[in-house]
Amino acid sequence: MKTFSVKIPDDKTSFFLEFLELIGGSFDKQEFELTAEMKQVLDERLKTDKSEYLPARESIDKIKSKYGFMN
Repeated sequence: MKTFSVKIPDDKTSFFLEFLELIGGSFDKQEFELTAEMKQVLDERLKTDKSEYLPARESIDKIKSKYGFMN
């Protein structure tokens, strides 16, 4: 059996669940919610002057060089 990770639009969820049932598939619904600490960090980052922002590629490259490969 294969496992897939998919994102389904809210208005297509019932169709997708019916389809899974039809083909004998199963699913685990996983939702992600930010913790209060994560929200606080993001709120603080939003207060940063935009001139200090790093381009996404540069930010990813810095993370890779510090922590190694990431997907």
